[in-house]
Amino acid sequence: MLSADVKRALDDPETVRVVSNTDPDGVPHLAFKDSLRLREDGNLEYEEIIESSDFNKNMTYSIWFDRSVAIVLLTKDRRSFLIKGRVSRAIISGREFRDHYVAVRQRLGDVDLSTVWVIEPAFEREETLEKRRVEEEGAHPLLRHIDRLAQHRDQFDKLKGE
Repeated sequence: MLSADVKRALDDPETVRVVSNTDPDGVPHLAFKDSLRLREDGNLEYEEIIESSDFNKNMTYSIWFDRSVAIVLLTKDRRSFLIKGRVSRAIISGREFRDHYVAVRQRLGDVDLSTVWVIEPAFEREETLEKRRVEEEGAHPLLRHIDRLAQHRDQFDKLKGE
């Protein structure tokens, strides 16, 4: 289940959406997917336009070989979120496909629709720098550059001496 913050980000048309998959050799491939949105069933979906694209081929590998995909959202207020998941469906025919096909052509004009990819989210985390920094420093207080540790030691020594 995705958090309310991620759902708000997905609901905002100004959110930048990037989906990442890998090719058969494990090389990452990233693409901006403006059509990425939340489905009523809690999964994510996006519409792939180009049948022969490398990205579409990689999504096929992902579903065949149970490979993870990653999604990054960047909101207009510069918050970022990471979602990891599995490709669960490739919709290429039927009523649902037809509805997407009509909507795509209304939005984009005379184009084809290759596939509606459905991604089941398995993990999410806010990746905004300040939030992650605070979380990581709390979890690993000794993993700091020596100058920062020395600064804290000076402060500790001052407190100890008082």
